[in-house]
Amino acid sequence: MTRLGLKILKFTKNYIKKNELPPTFIEIMEAVETKSRCAVQYAVDRLEEDQLIKRIPGRSRNIWPV
Repeated sequence: MTRLGLKILKFTKNYIKKNELPPTFIEIMEAVETKSRCAVQYAVDRLEEDQLIKRIPGRSRNIWPV
């Protein structure tokens, strides 16, 4: 897992705990301090491949930690 992936995973877990719904990509980008949506998308794809998160197709706010 990359540093970015770890930051995203921690942020997502904390965000869901606080707000009871997953963050948007823009909120993730702001939290991990990157302007690259592509980098966040790549890291999220890797987290899903490693089965650390689950995404529900066709929904916004669809990143759920496993």
